[in-house]
Parts: sequence; C-alpha cells; structure tokens
Amino acid sequence: MKVTHLQSSSRALILAALTIPLVFSGCSTSALLTKVAIFKVDIKVVDENDEPIPGAIVQVTDGQQTTADQDGMATVKFAAAGVHVITVTAQDRAPATLRVTMPLDMGKTLTARLGQPVTMIGDIDININIGGNFMGSLAAGMMTQLYPLMFQALFTANGYNMELAPVKAGEWTEWETGDEDDPLVMRKAYLTKLDNGQEWWQVQIMGEEEDDTIIMEVLFSKGRQSIRRMRQQTGDEAAAEVPVTEGWYTPPMELTPESLEGAVSKKGVAVTVPAGAFKADLMEFGVLGGGKIRMWRVKNVPGGVVRMEGVDSDGAVDWVGQLLDHGAGAKTVLGSY
Repeated sequence: MKVTHLQSSSRALILAALTIPLVFSGCSTSALLTKVAIFKVDIKVVDENDEPIPGAIVQVTDGQQTTADQDGMATVKFAAAGVHVITVTAQDRAPATLRVTMPLDMGKTLTARLGQPVTMIGDIDININIGGNFMGSLAAGMMTQLYPLMFQALFTANGYNMELAPVKAGEWTEWETGDEDDPLVMRKAYLTKLDNGQEWWQVQIMGEEEDDTIIMEVLFSKGRQSIRRMRQQTGDEAAAEVPVTEGWYTPPMELTPESLEGAVSKKGVAVTVPAGAFKADLMEFGVLGGGKIRMWRVKNVPGGVVRMEGVDSDGAVDWVGQLLDHGAGAKTVLGSY
C-alpha cells in the first residue's frame, strides 16, 4: 500500500493445510498490506540436522506468504502490533508453527525446525467444496483480520495517534512508502463530518495496474473511536458494502503535548520530499525491542507530517514514508453519503 500514517487461531492451521493463495476482488490485498510494514522478524528454516531448507513456504495469519532462500532464510513483516502466528511448511515434512508478539520480537531471528520426512501410506480422499460455505467463511475470516491491520497502519503508529496537525474536511494527503525498489502509493482524505459528529474518510491504495486500485470509504464514530460502516471498490467493479462488526478497530492512543514536545530532537531541519522542501521539527520516539520512529513535523500540511522513518535496533533505516502531494476538495466517489 502506499500508505500514510503509520504504520492465532485455528485458522492458521487451516491455512497451512490448504496452502491455497487467497486473492480477493481481483487483487491481493494481503500483498499490499505487507508493504505497510513497521515490524519484521527473520525466519531460519532448518531440518532435523540444522541444515537449511530452501524453498520452504512461510505463511502468516494476516495473509502474507514468502519462500525461504537458498540459506533457508525468510523475512516477514507486520503492519501492526500484536500476536501473529507463522506457519512454515515444506514438501513431505511436518510443519512448524511459531507465535510472535510485535513489537517485543521485532528484529529477532527465529528458527523453524521441520521434522523428518512424513511417509504417507494408503490413499487419502480430501473433499473440499471450494465454492461452498467453507471457503466463503475462510475468505471472510481472512478479511476480518486484514482490514483492522490496514486501518491500524493507516491511522496510527505503534498504536499512537501520529496526526500532529488538524485535517479539515476535504483535505487529502498522498504518500509513498515501502521498499525503495517496490514502493506503494496511498491517498487518504477526510471527506466530511455528519451532524452527529461521525466522520467519513477515504483511502485509495494504488496497485501496479489501474484495476488493482482499491478505494475504501469508511464511516468513523465521533472522535474516530470505532468504525461504523465501510464501502469498497476494486478497479472498475461496482462499489459494495463491507460487513463491519463491533470491536473491528482499535482507536489510537493520544500522546500528551509534553510527550510530543519531548520527542523533538532538532528544530528548523531542512527536509525535501516529493511534495516540496520544508523546514521541520525532527521528532524521535523509541519503540520496544530497540529502534525508533522518526517524524518530520511541519506547519501548513494536513496532518502535519511530511516524512517518517523506521529505524531498527542496529540503526539502519528499515522503512520510509514520504509525502508525495496534498490538497483540498476531496469528495466521495462511491456515493457513501
């Protein structure tokens, strides 16, 4: 996702058994989500003799999937704090399941040791109704996990509200984030406030192709404490209502003014991003497990931030988000209100 503000169950066993890539609405939502990553761990996949297993499949309950390299190494990234289950499989071997807690396990290298080859005797008849309720329930469950992660990444950083300046109705910001060689672009807009204090926001996540672009319009409760309604459109498909349940979204925690000012390490720092050149306050927050988040705070930009960086415990920049553009006049494109 090209994203703005930062930014376990038995189902994991089902996913490991099926090893079926789930693609929703014509594009891989989970593939976009992994680009909004603020935490990561390395997985070392080995056999019973501690020899690497190249090509092992590493899957996470948020939908992402990767493959171990020739040294048996794979990296998985996460967009939000919390507990995540990682399942590692390889042909004819017993799978391994790892549970990680972010940000406590951030930057660690974990070992997934796969058991000796499994010998199957006899015929096994597995009858799965791909078009029936089972897969429909599985897909719905996956999206129930993915959407909350997405909105945590878009509206918070490490669970905190990092909008450092007010955003007026109609204002929007467009951001680029992710790996330098494979960035993503996202536009976030505050559409309108209703008479009851609820707010409509719009998020556009640009895929590589036009028909991969996702547009979401979300109705927040007063003060953005919960999500009450959501509409979505992918590519040129018709807009559709997305089921929303209570407890779907955790509101960000508010930092005190003293905490915000205490994070300022330098004032009047020159910073240049695609949106222009600015004078900014450089802010640095430490995170559990080592590392820090850097933010460049400016005036006269919706949200008040033009650049963000994640720095790992070794001091290396792990991810960058930078402002591409900003403006006003944003309106609903899905007819949400």
